[in-house]
Amino acid sequence: MDFEIKIIEFLQAGRTPFFDGAFQVISLIGSYVGAVALVIFFLFTKKRYAFWFLFTYGFAYLTQNILKEAIARPRPFNVSDTIVNIGDVVTDFSMPSGHTICATLIAIFLGAYLFSVYKKKGQRVWVTLALVVYVGLVMLSRMYLGKHYLTDVIAGMSLAVVFGVLGLLLKYYYEKYKDKNKKQKENITE
Repeated sequence: MDFEIKIIEFLQAGRTPFFDGAFQVISLIGSYVGAVALVIFFLFTKKRYAFWFLFTYGFAYLTQNILKEAIARPRPFNVSDTIVNIGDVVTDFSMPSGHTICATLIAIFLGAYLFSVYKKKGQRVWVTLALVVYVGLVMLSRMYLGKHYLTDVIAGMSLAVVFGVLGLLLKYYYEKYKDKNKKQKENITE
């Protein structure tokens, strides 16, 4: 854990008002604000994605809260006097990072949607790069702001990948099952 404190100290050594503000905005976009924006976007484009994102996010959020209480890892700024808590006051535990879970799920679901829209390899590469940078910046912001350790954000991302993949698989198989039943009903009525 000492090396994780050193990482945060290194990140905060370059503190400026600009970085403080920028990383707070990045964290905000990786929170419920980004999730709500994505749901609204999906409601105007593909309503099914909105449902499946919320369904998946709900389970991930519940799991995150259970894990935070079970692990009960203090926040970095509560452990070390050298780490500053930048921005909002948080009182819950550190592991796993909820912002990282949210941002990773946003990236997974937005990526899946955009892959259905953009078919060219070059477009998909740019989409993937943009979403990886987005998640990486959210992870970095959580450490810079003194809220999380490196292992917190890695755990959050890992958990979100598992939930995201399961959520998209459920969406896929549900829609496949629904289409199969619809075709069977059409065949019966003919």
